[in-house]
Amino acid sequence: MSVQNIDDLCSELTTILGDCLASGRINEALSVIYNVKYDQCIKDKSWDIIPSVTKFLIQETVDNSPEVFDCCETLLKEIAEKSSPEEALLEFLEQAESFENDVKFLALLKPIQIILFKLPKRRRQSLEWCLNMIESHVTSLPVPENYRLEGEERKLLDSDPCVCRITKVYGGIVPFCKPFVNEVSLRQRAEYQKNVQRDLLICFILQLLGHPLAFLDLECYEKSSSAIRSMTEELLTFLTYLAGDLMVFLEYAETRESERRSKRNENFTTGNSDEDIFCREDKVPVLSIAILYYLVLAEHIQLSEAPCIYSPLYIFQRCLYLIVVLIKHSEELVVRKGLLLANAVLVTLSEGSVPWNILESPIHKEFVESLSKVMICCEVESFRKSAVLILRSYLFKFDAKGRYLLMLNLPTVVNHSGILGYLITQLKDMIINALSSTMTLAYFTGKTLYDLMSIYCSLEHGAETDLVENVDQIVSALNLIRFLALRDRENKTGMWDYVGVLEKSLLEPLREGIKLSRAHYKLMLRDLEEEKNGMVNSDGLTRKSNVAITVGGQMLPNLTHENKVTVITSALNSFELIESLLSRVNECIDSGTLKS
Repeated sequence: MSVQNIDDLCSELTTILGDCLASGRINEALSVIYNVKYDQCIKDKSWDIIPSVTKFLIQETVDNSPEVFDCCETLLKEIAEKSSPEEALLEFLEQAESFENDVKFLALLKPIQIILFKLPKRRRQSLEWCLNMIESHVTSLPVPENYRLEGEERKLLDSDPCVCRITKVYGGIVPFCKPFVNEVSLRQRAEYQKNVQRDLLICFILQLLGHPLAFLDLECYEKSSSAIRSMTEELLTFLTYLAGDLMVFLEYAETRESERRSKRNENFTTGNSDEDIFCREDKVPVLSIAILYYLVLAEHIQLSEAPCIYSPLYIFQRCLYLIVVLIKHSEELVVRKGLLLANAVLVTLSEGSVPWNILESPIHKEFVESLSKVMICCEVESFRKSAVLILRSYLFKFDAKGRYLLMLNLPTVVNHSGILGYLITQLKDMIINALSSTMTLAYFTGKTLYDLMSIYCSLEHGAETDLVENVDQIVSALNLIRFLALRDRENKTGMWDYVGVLEKSLLEPLREGIKLSRAHYKLMLRDLEEEKNGMVNSDGLTRKSNVAITVGGQMLPNLTHENKVTVITSALNSFELIESLLSRVNECIDSGTLKS
């Protein structure tokens, strides 16, 4: 057949298809595509024929003429079967690159799949192009907003438009991948070409676990799960088929951390060798690895398939960086995954089992910094409470020396009164443990205990310390000293040897600080009362309060007169509490027979 004849037939075919689809004559359209008369032009000119059908792959067709849409899908599959695969694939990929049109994207996955199976010996490059196209579409999907939902409320996310869209897209991608995964499953005989395809698929599935899946609720509630959760489980099943051991990717988390610290990430983002593919951020984002281990360790997906050769300590160390990646994120559902992963990793460790020397890794400092920000700044109350419990669990997983080193250095990492107060409470529990065990006594007695107490039981600026800002730390410190004075009458901890020093570093300046602070706040209260009496001007209008209230060196803005009075009254009550505790501490010390 001449080129002219093929061109004429192609023009004729596209015209007929366009007219039939536009007018809803689907039977006629199908009879035309099955007509052997047009087979040669479909084979040679598929790039001209495909657009005449794909232009109908829009939501309007789905809503108004679903039978036409179904016909289009059938036509495209027939074109994929009859066309030259190389040329048709390029046209299908170009047509599918429409980030706003999920309908077209999903409809084209099946014909693309058909073409890929027609290229068994040229699969690598073709499959990579297709996976890159799909990955680009997936990463373009918007994610749901931060709704600050807690508990059962998170089920409401399933009705969010963004979640529905993501679920629908993944619903098309998962079955697209399945035959290619089965083709190179580890159950099959290994060949080089299959190994390459296997690595491509592993990277692709890991990418799918990142954006946007990381921003969805993937938890299972009372044996019920969402559609996206079920798809996620299937993706991890694919990974198990392809990689065998899902825990093997922990070593790549370690590589990412070390490379990040040595500032040599560019070595991996520009690398081309197959053996480095899992180390490259552009191929496997670290967020994807973090979500993988959240799903495996916290949600127990495919956990039973993981070999039991990895120690809890190894997993703990390798996951810390991944936990930091998650809890430092701005999206709340990502933060929650980090907290759940942290808890899942810590619960496998027995108390006191983690050796102190692993604290040499700087990731521990970064972990505590990130966790403390959740404790202080997160707007979701349950997240803050969870972070508090995780910090305690983390501290007590270490041996005695590890706990001591952590308590010695944490104040330089998290200089916040509330957290310092909480740490003092943990210190008290550590001392209680030490008193009941000779193994740990050395790190919480004598000079080592004094080193800790001199950090936690002192006023940074002496009598001029802002007592309102530091009330949590001060109250906890006084309670600790009172506890030791009552509990340790025999001076096992050596606390009594340093009582005089504690009096000079905390008790005496605190007594003076209470006097100064109380006088300052009473003066502000008096100014407010005087201001209140003159707040109505000659025109009968109420003037704005000008008395400034400062806490922690920062002025509290836009407070009404009543709110300012409330703040000052609360501060004065805090001074009363501190003074009461201080009196009790002094009584305990004065009654102690071992006072130096």
